[in-house]
Amino acid sequence: MTRLSAHVSLLALALLAWGCQGCGEGSGVPEVRIAQIEVMSIDPNYVEDPWGEEGTPDLYADFSVNDAPYFTSVVATESTLPQRIDLEGLTFQGVELDQTVVIRIFDEDDDSLDDIVGEVSFVPSELMFSEPVRHPLYGGYLQVDLLLSW
Repeated sequence: MTRLSAHVSLLALALLAWGCQGCGEGSGVPEVRIAQIEVMSIDPNYVEDPWGEEGTPDLYADFSVNDAPYFTSVVATESTLPQRIDLEGLTFQGVELDQTVVIRIFDEDDDSLDDIVGEVSFVPSELMFSEPVRHPLYGGYLQVDLLLSW
């Protein structure tokens, strides 16, 4: 056996023994990617502004990591439930994986402060063991499903 083929064999054996997380997918850095969220249910009597609104709510999601602003989604106008909101592959890596992520769902209002519909939270690293494609989160009447891409 040549020296080169011995090295290749050892490398192949090492990859089999330890696995190859992320092989062919770029850096191989552990991460949790959320492609979309789906707002499944909200409290039909959530507190709205006193002037009321015409039509259905205009929902968006605001993400924070350890109480620091992190990401705000686009607004899904005239939302009907279930409502998917695209997150453009929102990614959590490194120390973010072990920190609490809070998702607050708002109803955008043009003429007043936006109404908070509810909030849910999760820790990204807790999703890594089973790698679900859909992960439901609950906060009172609010149900938000994370639609993950691995």
